[in-house]
Amino acid sequence: MRFILALLALASLGVHAQEKTKDSTKKKKATKELPLEPTRKVEFSTNEGTWISLDVSPDGKTIVFDLMGDLYTLPIGGGKATALTSGMAYDVHPRFSPDGKTILFISDKSGNDNIWTMELATKKDKQLTKDKKGNHFSAEWTAD
Repeated sequence: MRFILALLALASLGVHAQEKTKDSTKKKKATKELPLEPTRKVEFSTNEGTWISLDVSPDGKTIVFDLMGDLYTLPIGGGKATALTSGMAYDVHPRFSPDGKTILFISDKSGNDNIWTMELATKKDKQLTKDKKGNHFSAEWTAD
């Protein structure tokens, strides 16, 4: 039932990415982990998506999902999606922690697909694996 509610909420999502002109993107966006410089941004608005991974928070009130390589949260009843990540990194397969305060996800911002966590209150992220070869396709919380 929670999965059906999550799908219904996603059907009403509002995701919006803003385009920046070259003049407004003069600030460098490269990081130590992902040294590529973006040359442009694409603007789009959508109320649907495909190839989306999602998870429902333990309290059943929030959905976390990926769309186009960024992570978002959305109230289970629908509404506007809130971006958790954005930029050049490809962030996917988010999973809520058992207490709902942290998400686990896969990102290539270190140059290779690795496992990361993000504290939802602060948006502080932490890299858990540091593989330079191979891939992590998904991750899951365990009791320990």
